Amino acid sequence: MMTSLKEYTMGDFWNQIMSAVAMAIVVAVTPSAIVGPLFQALATHGPLWSTLNTACNMATYTVPVLCGALAAGQFNFTMIEKVSVALATLLGSGAVNYSAKNGGTFTLVGMGDLINTILVTALAILAIFLIRDYVGSFAIIWDPIVTACIVGGIGMLMYPYVHLVSTTVGGMLNSFTKLQPVLMCTLLGMAFAVIIATPLSTVGLAYAFGITGIVGGASSVGTSACFLMVAYACSKVNGKGVVVAMVFGSVKMMLANFLKHPTMLIPIAITGALNGFTDSFIHVKNIAADAGFGIPVGPINAFTLMSGNIGTKLITIALIYFILPTFYGILAYYLCTHVFHFNKKEYWKVELNK
Repeated sequence: MMTSLKEYTMGDFWNQIMSAVAMAIVVAVTPSAIVGPLFQALATHGPLWSTLNTACNMATYTVPVLCGALAAGQFNFTMIEKVSVALATLLGSGAVNYSAKNGGTFTLVGMGDLINTILVTALAILAIFLIRDYVGSFAIIWDPIVTACIVGGIGMLMYPYVHLVSTTVGGMLNSFTKLQPVLMCTLLGMAFAVIIATPLSTVGLAYAFGITGIVGGASSVGTSACFLMVAYACSKVNGKGVVVAMVFGSVKMMLANFLKHPTMLIPIAITGALNGFTDSFIHVKNIAADAGFGIPVGPINAFTLMSGNIGTKLITIALIYFILPTFYGILAYYLCTHVFHFNKKEYWKVELNK
């Protein structure tokens, strides 16, 4: 049953989109987050493993298309309307880069800018609502033309300016690296814990600004701290599957929740800051390509950069990536929920069936 734009309040409209975007990210990122490291390790042992590793990595490139399709589904769009929105989202996301050199080439550059993806998705949905009553049976012609040529084109023009948000945040993070170690690790741990819970990409920021070494380690442990804090909070009101997904990095599934209740970011920030502070004495390291990752990529790569015997390395990894952030997360959750009453446990409920 088709709906009209008048049926949705501003809050409902954005909540529907954010829920769809969150689920799209979870679906696209889960393969590489959970089994990606295994296939990557086995990739050199035969074409089968190499192909499976490639498939896991390629899944993340589908985020813009999935965002558009799922968001359109939230508004009960028809099939042609759904794929038209998905088309606009891909074009305007920044995930495909065109170069006029060598006869013109198109290159996939990751999931694009998620903020721009969200804005283009919203514009495409609005466009469909506006033209629906006028195109009638010609929707199969006009819907893709309007969404691709107009909305997609607007998204491409918007992209450089919207992407400034990411580069500005990245510049701020880069300034943290010039501080003394304890303050630097504390701020980076807190910043990355919060950023991973927003539409911004910690992976893209870490890689773009060359956040490596001890700085990369602090970023990675902050990201992991967010995963475990959110997993603990979610365990109070969700099933085991959601909890496991959070441990392995699906916190963007909570985007709609964070939008409705921004105070949920407070315990995340506290957990990230405490874990970053602790890491300033442990000095875990990571390279720029992995600094924005949490569990399991972060600890795996941090392990390879450590010196010492295997036992010591395993204990250190377990301590900074699993044991301490879990303890800090429980503490932050208790303080924010039961002492200061910033949050309620119901805030962490994930509605998978919407």
